[in-house]
Parts: sequence; C-alpha cells; structure tokens
Amino acid sequence: MTVVVARQRPAWLLLVLFFSLAAPAQVPPPPLPPDDYRYRVDVELVLVPASVSTADGQPVTWLELEAFEVYENGELRPVKVFERNTALPLQLVLMIDASLSTAAELKTEKAALARFIRRVLRPEDNAALYAFAGSVQQLADFSPEAGQMEAALKAIRPRGGTALYDAIAEASAKLQQRRGRRVLVLVTDGNDTSSEADFHAALRAAQQTEASIFALVVRPIPGESGRSVRGEHALINLAQLTGGQVFFPGGAAELDRFFDQLSELLRTQYLLGYVPAPPPFRPEFRTIEVRVKGGDYRVRHRQGYFAEPRRP
Repeated sequence: MTVVVARQRPAWLLLVLFFSLAAPAQVPPPPLPPDDYRYRVDVELVLVPASVSTADGQPVTWLELEAFEVYENGELRPVKVFERNTALPLQLVLMIDASLSTAAELKTEKAALARFIRRVLRPEDNAALYAFAGSVQQLADFSPEAGQMEAALKAIRPRGGTALYDAIAEASAKLQQRRGRRVLVLVTDGNDTSSEADFHAALRAAQQTEASIFALVVRPIPGESGRSVRGEHALINLAQLTGGQVFFPGGAAELDRFFDQLSELLRTQYLLGYVPAPPPFRPEFRTIEVRVKGGDYRVRHRQGYFAEPRRP
C-alpha cells in the first residue's frame, strides 16, 4: 500500500492563497468620458434647431410639442426632445469679408459685429472669428470672451480677392469638432473670385457639419450697380438649405438692426430631437422637413444630414 504524506506548506504561503481566493484584486473602472453634451440617450437622435415666424417675419415662441411634425425622407419620425429657446450651447463662427470690394464699409461692419458679439454670447457659448479675402485667416479661436473677438476685429485689413467658399469649407471643418448649435455668420457682398472650393463643396461642408448659415449682404455701392446678383443667390441657397437666413440691410449703417434680428432669432429657436430611420448600409444624405400645424407659419431648419453606416 502506498501512503501519500501531505507536505506542510509554510504559513506565509497559506496566507497568500487565502487572500487571493477570498478577495480578488479590485481593478478600478476607467474614468467616464466628460459629459459635455446636453443630451445623452440610449438611442441615437438627430437634433434639429428650428426657427418659426409669422408671415410678416415675427418670431413665434409659444408653440408646444404637439404643434410639430418631423419627417425624414418623407416619413414621419417620433420626436423625443423638445425645447423652446434652446439652451444648447452656441458654437458661432463669425466671418467678415475683408476683400477690396467691401473696404469702404469695413470699419462700420467691424463696429457692428463687435456690438453683436457682446449681445449674443452667453458664458456657455463660444465664438471664433475669420476674415477672408484672397485667402482665409482665422483671427481668433473659439472662446466665450467677447473682448478677445473685439481685439481680433481690429487686426482686419482689406486685401485683394474673395475666397468665400474656401472660408465656409474651412470654418465648417473647424466647427465639426464643436458640440452644440453650429452657426456660421457671414458679412459679405456674396462675390467669390478666388476660392478653390465651389458652391457645392461649401454646401456639403456645412451640411456635413450640420451648421446653419446666416448672411448679411452688404452692397458697397447703393442700388443695382452695387450688387453681386450671382453671389446673393448663392448665399440665399446656402442659407435655405442649412436652416439659416439672408438679411439685406440698406447699407452698413443699418447692420445693427439686422444683427439685432439675428440675435433674437438665435435666442428664440426650438430644439427638436427625433429618432432617425435605421442606419444605412452606405453613407447617404437624408432630407428633413419640419412642419407646424394649426397656423400660417414659416419654419427654417436644416434640410438634411449625412447618415453614416453603424460601426461594427
């Protein structure tokens, strides 16, 4: 008969075995990412800021959720987020035309733009400043400080050429890194003479970023002779397709009044968030339509977005 004799283990080894079995090592969980976005939900939502006005242009601010319908590619989608006077942070890019064609009004434009910045920026908002002529210059990065924008405005000097579409494309790419309501504000005569990008490239860049374009069209020479008709039509289309608006002040001296309208418009928007259709098999552009029931209202909103396939 074979007798098996168990060897006695050292006491220190028994203690190690005991604690390793009784209390497995606790690895602390990784830190959560910063919650810097207002809406975190289990299902992906498409967020659509919308402005509603009466037939004569007065803002409508009293509507309830039941008044809205949102359609994606013509199909009614359920609305899961509704907010009046949206508190979603504003990510604002201010873009001023510094070409020689607008040089006569540049001083007045800069003063009006500085006053607009002080009125519109809240502590949670951020603004950046660009100037464009023959090339595009970023003069101030995103900041909530109005004083920083005003200091950068003073550095703008008129130069030759106008790269309007390049400016829209470059600023849109910068905006894509920001969270919140993305807005491009252009002060320009609408003329483009030196861009590498064309109208369609600028539009696609803004749509991919989900940015709304607002433009204040300045005519350096009063009357029809001071117009860039082609440029104005391009700005109107850019604004309509991205949920923005074009203003036509009679001259640079009237800019304050139109900046006041823009400030009110940005502060009286609705925010609608809806559940989109399932992700596509390949990237596609989907149309958006927001309808308001029970009145003769005009609704401005971006008219679509680029849907990407779901990542595995």
